[in-house]
Amino acid sequence: MGDSTVPAGRLVFWTPSAPASAWADDPRAPALVHEYHVRAAAARGPGHREPAWIGVSFGVGRTGRQRAGAAFSAWLRDHEHLRSRLVPAPGRCRRRTLPASAVTLRQEDVGVFADGASVRRQIEAFFDRSTNPLGWPQVVFATVEGEGGTTVFAGADHGVMDGYTLAMIPGQIRDALAGRAEGPNGPTGPTYLDFGAEERNLTGRLPSGPEHTAPWRTLLGDTHGATPAFPLPLGASGAPAAQRSAYRWLLDAPAATRFAAASHTGGGTTAAGLLACLALATARISDARHLSVISLANARPGKWRSAPGWFVGLHPVRIPAAPRADFAGTVTLAAAELRRRGPGPGSSLPHISRMLRREIHPRFVVSYLDVRRVPGTPPQPRDTMLRSRIHSPAEVYVWLTRSDLGVHLSVRFPDTAVARANVGRFVQAAAYAATRAADGHRASEAVPTPA
Repeated sequence: MGDSTVPAGRLVFWTPSAPASAWADDPRAPALVHEYHVRAAAARGPGHREPAWIGVSFGVGRTGRQRAGAAFSAWLRDHEHLRSRLVPAPGRCRRRTLPASAVTLRQEDVGVFADGASVRRQIEAFFDRSTNPLGWPQVVFATVEGEGGTTVFAGADHGVMDGYTLAMIPGQIRDALAGRAEGPNGPTGPTYLDFGAEERNLTGRLPSGPEHTAPWRTLLGDTHGATPAFPLPLGASGAPAAQRSAYRWLLDAPAATRFAAASHTGGGTTAAGLLACLALATARISDARHLSVISLANARPGKWRSAPGWFVGLHPVRIPAAPRADFAGTVTLAAAELRRRGPGPGSSLPHISRMLRREIHPRFVVSYLDVRRVPGTPPQPRDTMLRSRIHSPAEVYVWLTRSDLGVHLSVRFPDTAVARANVGRFVQAAAYAATRAADGHRASEAVPTPA
């Protein structure tokens, strides 16, 4: 949870439960990436626990505990994907699912804490031990009843949801508190459980010739068969290293609007513009001549737009990074790179690994998420995404989020002095490029148009 703000107050844990007899076999095939996640956890053995949760915190005002519990229950009952689990088995994982009526919530009053740091430690430990890929529940809640009202913390195993899903949760819980939940039969339309069979059908028919694997092979060829690495040293040995996080606003709301316009002038979107800034930063701080990175993108087909799940596509990105390149030219190259890649079921990690006949282990990753497009009640300014502690000597993950407040950057990297310095230089150079692009567009608007 890093240095996220957590209020002092009364802490309550909420754990979903159900009788063992309520579970029933479910014939629907698991999504490729969820099955991959569960099998990887099973391979580590029952005694090995490596937290892999993501979460979100948000305020709900002065809400009674009974109302909060009823809202959590209504939300869980509305989403069958969160009432289901995968059991490792030979051939294919076996799915078991609960009926909505079987789900109840167990409440644990942990106590009153005078400082937020103690509350943060308690919640993080609760999420670590309670969001198990091999068990159920995979989603739990904590509430803090403080002076300013109730703050909700939701934590989930990463195998059952992505960042886009996280962004939907605060609005859905607030809707449930306001009596606007979907109802006892859940939301209409297909769910992530229906997605698995369709994904397998689609990926089974996708071509796998050289023209479809070439972008990946080019990216991997640049790094001698490994996935791209951060362009500067990280100072970590090969042993697992604790990672730390850093956060900053790249652009405020008016600057983000100007930046989007500047990106559009160059033929791209905000996402392309931000990739262009990362390419310019790469050229500014290193001798690399390309931004080589794996991009994470929301790859959910339209009919699953409102469904919780893990709809994340991996895409190879390679953008020329010339030392004296300008933003306009670089955003044109970035836009072409984004148009070339194909979102959808064929971009999941296990499918790519199978297509290339080798395991893919991302090291340098960039994700872009526009939470203004999340369906339903929009997020509020203080809604905060969270993630578990990670240990890795080589991973650098950059998350770029566009909201009504602007563009926010979050990054995690090995907790070494070298990485702190070099990642800091990279982030500073990217922020400089983004600010210059936004300010340059304001300046161009101020120049009178010739008659």
